[in-house]
Amino acid sequence: MAAPINLLSLFIILTLQTSLAVGVNKPNPPAFLLSLIKDKATYLYYTNLNLGNNNHSPLTHSLAVDLGGGSSVLLRCNTAVKSTTYLPIRCNSARCKQAKLDSFCFNKTTTCGKYVSTSFTEHPLNTLLGIDSVSLPILKRNGVTKTVHSSLTLTCTNDANALKLKPEVVNGTIGLGKSLISLPSQLASMHKTPRKFALCLPSKPTGLGSLLIGEGSPYTNDVFKNLASTPLIVDRSSGRYFIDVNSIEIVGKNVPLDKKSRGNAMICTLAPFTILQTSTYKAMVREFVREAKLLRVAEPEVKPFEACFSSKGMESATAVPVIDLVVNGGAKWRINRWNSLVKVKRDVVCLAFLDGGVNMKTMEMVIGGFQMEDHLVEFDLEASKFTFSSSLLLRNTSCTQNMIL
Repeated sequence: MAAPINLLSLFIILTLQTSLAVGVNKPNPPAFLLSLIKDKATYLYYTNLNLGNNNHSPLTHSLAVDLGGGSSVLLRCNTAVKSTTYLPIRCNSARCKQAKLDSFCFNKTTTCGKYVSTSFTEHPLNTLLGIDSVSLPILKRNGVTKTVHSSLTLTCTNDANALKLKPEVVNGTIGLGKSLISLPSQLASMHKTPRKFALCLPSKPTGLGSLLIGEGSPYTNDVFKNLASTPLIVDRSSGRYFIDVNSIEIVGKNVPLDKKSRGNAMICTLAPFTILQTSTYKAMVREFVREAKLLRVAEPEVKPFEACFSSKGMESATAVPVIDLVVNGGAKWRINRWNSLVKVKRDVVCLAFLDGGVNMKTMEMVIGGFQMEDHLVEFDLEASKFTFSSSLLLRNTSCTQNMIL
C-alpha cells in the first residue's frame, strides 16, 4: 500500500515547479491557501476568515463557500458594521464605478449598491458595497504560510431572510463566482494571481480541506495520473459554473437520460447532494439497485433518499456499483462508493442523489458537495477549463490528510 500523501507538500512542489518555469528573476505570484471545514449537520463547507482590525484584533467570520457567489464576502449589514474599520462605499467613488454596470445608488442614501448573484437565491440579491481589511494566508515557497492584509470590496444585505444559511454555523458566504468583485477576481487584480482556484472538500468534520486561489494546484505526475478535464461554462448573467454531462453510466451501462437532462450541469457546493431531473433520477435508482450487491432496506426509507441499503458488506470491491458522469470531451468523472452512498444511521446507507422534480428551472443537474468530497477540482477561469481527479481515497490519502495551516 502506498504511503499517505501530504497534500501540503504537493502544493509546495507545484509552486516550486511554477517558479522555476517562469525564471528566477521574475517574482512568483502568491498562492492564497484557506482551510475548509465541513459541518456534519448541514453539509456546509466553510472557511474562517479574519476581517477588520478592531484594536488590532480582527473579527473572525465563518463563511460558506459559494461557487456562484458574486461577492468576495457577503454578510448581513448589521454584522459587517461591527468592524470598526468597515467603510461603506460612496456613490460616484472610484470603487463604486469599478463595480461597473449594475452598481447603483439607493434613494435617500449615498451608499453604493449592487445586485449580487448567489447560489441560494433565484434572482440577484440587492446589496450595499463596503470596504474592510482582510487577513489572508499566503503559501510561501518554503511551505510555511504568512499572512497578508488587503483592502477588500465586500457586500452586505439588510434583508434578514436573504442569507438562507444556518447562522449558528456560518454568518455569510465567500464568493468564488466569475464577477468583478468575487474573491478570485479581486485577488487577481491586487496581486496578479492567475484567475483560477482549486477546491478539495473534506469528507470528515474532524479534518481540514483546502481552497487554493492562484497558481499552485496540487497536481503531480506521480499521484494524479488520471486527471481529466472538460470545458468550463460560465453563465454570463449569474457567474455560476456549469459543465456538460452528456451521459451517466453505472458499471458501464448507460442510464437513460431525458433529452433535457443532457448537459447543463451546475456545480454547487451549497447543494449537499447531486440533484437530478425526475426521469433521470428514477432511471439511476433502478439501475443502481439492480447492480448493487447489498441488502436493500425496505421500510422505512429515509427521506429525502429513496434507495437505502444495509452497510454490511459494502467494503467489497464489487458490492457498490461505480457511477460515471461522462462529460464533454469523453472524460469520466468517476463516483465510487464513498461519494455515492451516505450513512444515514447505524448500518444504513442511502444513494446520495436527490429528485429535483420534473421541471428543474435553470439547469438539468446540480452536482453537489458530497460528490466532490476527497476529489481535487480546479476552476481555470482564464482557460475556461474544469479539471478533476479521481477519489483521493484510491491513493491512500484524502482532502483532510495533513492539511493543517
